[in-house]
Amino acid sequence: MGSPTPIFVRMFKVQETFGVSDDQVRIWSKQGRIDIIKRGRMSFVRTTDMAKIIEGKEIQPVG
Repeated sequence: MGSPTPIFVRMFKVQETFGVSDDQVRIWSKQGRIDIIKRGRMSFVRTTDMAKIIEGKEIQPVG
């Protein structure tokens, strides 16, 4: 049995987990395409949000 899919991934693990640089995730965040959740000094992204962007299924921001 494999390990469960995480709900959130820390920013420093994004490239290892998804093959996308953390700089690219920050660009997407500035464009309003993905949320970066901050808790203290830690930053997280939702795995479901990353999957939607990678699959091209995310909702495009208005504006």
